[in-house]
Amino acid sequence: MPETSEIPYESTGSDGATGLAVQVEVIDRRPERRGRSLTKRQCARIKLAFLAAYSKYGNMSKAARMADISRNAIYDWLETDQEFAQAFRTAEAAALEYLEAEAWRRAVEGSPYERTSYWHGEPVGTDRKIEYSDALMTLLLRARAPEKYREKLDVNVQQVVKTVVGLDPSEVL
Repeated sequence: MPETSEIPYESTGSDGATGLAVQVEVIDRRPERRGRSLTKRQCARIKLAFLAAYSKYGNMSKAARMADISRNAIYDWLETDQEFAQAFRTAEAAALEYLEAEAWRRAVEGSPYERTSYWHGEPVGTDRKIEYSDALMTLLLRARAPEKYREKLDVNVQQVVKTVVGLDPSEVL
């Protein structure tokens, strides 16, 4: 009987809603680990650890290292285990949502920072500023409304076909 496990993942979307749970049905596709075959329970724990790390960091290599499994095993699971593949896509969407929220925050709310000013080696004051990212704002606008904000390129292609007398073009192609 397949085991079912749930991965809690907390994020805050643009609408203020929080929370997402990824449910994974673990089937018996057990890779070998250092010469030993994994039990179903070990395999399930590794899959859950990988998916939790992947949904948080969005980086397959880092998540595989954190779960102590090879990337090849992950690719094998993606090809052979439909439930894992679906959970992977959900974790990938969660990671993307987190990145979009962070890009939005940096572009709209800005990133506060402090800088101490020195004169003759002595601190004379602290500047507190909020830095906004115009580049991230541009990318967000292009993603949300590409018809309005994409770069417009006008490409005109004129095709010239030359023929040789006595040669049928369809025979050449």
